[in-house]
Amino acid sequence: MSQAPEKYLVLCVDRDDDLGAKAKVESPVVGRDAALSAATKLALADPEEADANAIFAAVRKCDELARSKTPCEVAVVCGETNRGFEADRRLGRQVAKVLAGSDFSGVILVSDGAEDEQVMPIIQSLKPIVSVQRIAVKHSQTVEETYEVLGRYLRMLIFDPHYSRYFLGVPGLIFILAGIFIIAGKVFEAELATLLILGGAFLVRGFGIDRTVAGLLQRGPTGYIRLFSMMAALLVALAGILTGYNLMMTDTKGVSAVLANPSGLLVYGAQLTGYFIGGGLTLVWGGVAIYATGALLSHLARDSIRWRRDGFVLVMLGILYFPLRTFSDFLVSGTAESTFLLISYVLIGLAAIFALTTTIYPRVRTRATAENE
Repeated sequence: MSQAPEKYLVLCVDRDDDLGAKAKVESPVVGRDAALSAATKLALADPEEADANAIFAAVRKCDELARSKTPCEVAVVCGETNRGFEADRRLGRQVAKVLAGSDFSGVILVSDGAEDEQVMPIIQSLKPIVSVQRIAVKHSQTVEETYEVLGRYLRMLIFDPHYSRYFLGVPGLIFILAGIFIIAGKVFEAELATLLILGGAFLVRGFGIDRTVAGLLQRGPTGYIRLFSMMAALLVALAGILTGYNLMMTDTKGVSAVLANPSGLLVYGAQLTGYFIGGGLTLVWGGVAIYATGALLSHLARDSIRWRRDGFVLVMLGILYFPLRTFSDFLVSGTAESTFLLISYVLIGLAAIFALTTTIYPRVRTRATAENE
């Protein structure tokens, strides 16, 4: 019996969905004629769009394989305009849908840039990628065309919402606030506002806080619960840190000694640490408990078994609170009574944790495994 010839899928990826946003073409697009039509519409909508060249290149690659008697099919899949998790998830669904239409041996990926190639692990998990072809639009190296290319990127930074919010929005806010402070004769406040805004923008973008918040809001009611609990927990924890700091500063003798001579930290460091922990422990612990409670309610609303883990976190917070509270008293006073209480609470906490980890937790985990099966 002769072996069936291998068939390949020539796949073009448009992660930011320029095909849908500019040409109003629904994806996935499967077939040579459909791909040519989609590329033509995109090129007419935006002649400078690189994704149109990538689709044409995918069609040409499929034609080359056909001329060499290699069975193949061409397809175009798209993500979302804002990229990120939702874009990758949509791409994964579309690739799976295309692959389900025929028995392909592998995928030949055609891409117009490194960003589209970020989805390679998603495709690789569904079908092996046997080749990657990257399309680069050719430009003349003359000075005039170099300026033209720079102008195109500047227009993209100004008019593309994905980039303009950082390239224009953040500097615009800085200029407005700085101008207001300078008019009021507060130059230091203007400099401080500039640092805070830049730091906040770098923090939000660097840690992906904006994407995290957007992802939570897309979950519906459970996302609002998580977002509220996170914000409330952060505010309460910050209040606890400030309270601990203020209580520590009431020990004027110890603070003055440390500021006058850093070696005084060896004498007063334990006492100052005790004041700081004692002043902020309740609020900081309350903030962590609020976050864990929000996670627990969110998982309960989604009927997820992870609520058990959140319940254990709350129990652990209760067990650890009294040893930490006693530890702060011990650092401040160092009396025999506080030492005895500290040892007692530590032993009681160890016993409680041992009981949880050896009796209740294995039963809950076994039940959760049985439910999943």
